[in-house]
Amino acid sequence: GARVLSVQSHVVHGYVGNRSAVFPLQVLGFEVDFINTVHFSNHTGYPVFKGTVMDGATFGDIIDGMEENGLLRGTSHLLTGYIGSESLLSA
Repeated sequence: GARVLSVQSHVVHGYVGNRSAVFPLQVLGFEVDFINTVHFSNHTGYPVFKGTVMDGATFGDIIDGMEENGLLRGTSHLLTGYIGSESLLSA
């Protein structure tokens, strides 16, 4: 079957980024691996949001681990969304 790598945000409250993408893709029959580029309390449209932003080194480590274990083989789709760090784009 088709396999998606989804690289997007994650929020605790609300439905954006991976929080809104993963389940519908699974319902449609896709296998989904996901990397959360940020982990925020809520969407950035609120007056206040707090949390962490993944940096490029961490992203690179995750991709390296997946590659070394052969976990990216068979990935047929890449879905991207909110990237909270310029260094992640360079990784």
